[in-house]
Amino acid sequence: MVIRDDAFPYLNLLLTPIPFCPPAQKCIARARNSRLRRRYYGRVQQGVHEFLDLGQFMVRGDMTDANVRKFFDPLGVVVVEAKRKDVNGQCTKKDGDCRGKEIRDSRYNDMKTSMYLLGNAFRINQQKAPDNLPTVKAAKAFFKEMDAVEKSVNGKKPKKSDPVSVGHYAAALDILDQYLDLVELPPTESGHYDREFDTLVGETSRIM
Repeated sequence: MVIRDDAFPYLNLLLTPIPFCPPAQKCIARARNSRLRRRYYGRVQQGVHEFLDLGQFMVRGDMTDANVRKFFDPLGVVVVEAKRKDVNGQCTKKDGDCRGKEIRDSRYNDMKTSMYLLGNAFRINQQKAPDNLPTVKAAKAFFKEMDAVEKSVNGKKPKKSDPVSVGHYAAALDILDQYLDLVELPPTESGHYDREFDTLVGETSRIM
């Protein structure tokens, strides 16, 4: 059989190996993880934005500074907006008040939650414990440093000069870059976090 010269490009396509699709469970896990990443990327990036903004006040070492305290304020951020509880567009409550209640928390607590969940979304093997993932390990190392700062800020007597807390913040900053690399986000010095981010579900599961 004679093969025409112009058929070689198509022959090459036929000979190109087809990418192997892993077992169905892994395919499902990857699709699920992709959705989870979209859910948490915005919240993590907003947390990083505010964490980096905190630096200009942290360097002063004053844990009584309102700008420092705001990051750890348990009522500082609306995590879930209030939703009306109407039924078919009408309020059925006797008191006529169908306003829902918003859920508030500190930016730091929301950052902790979203960082952990985003790190866990990189788990392909569902049999593997989340705490063994490099992403989750990096997140927990970051939390360890910042928990120490939070304890100082929200303690009974926050210090106006606290170099120890400044050191914890600096250590957390280094660890944060490791975490961001593991979850496929830009580093802290990239300028990417100079703006605020939408904390709702993102359009993509990865930064393009």
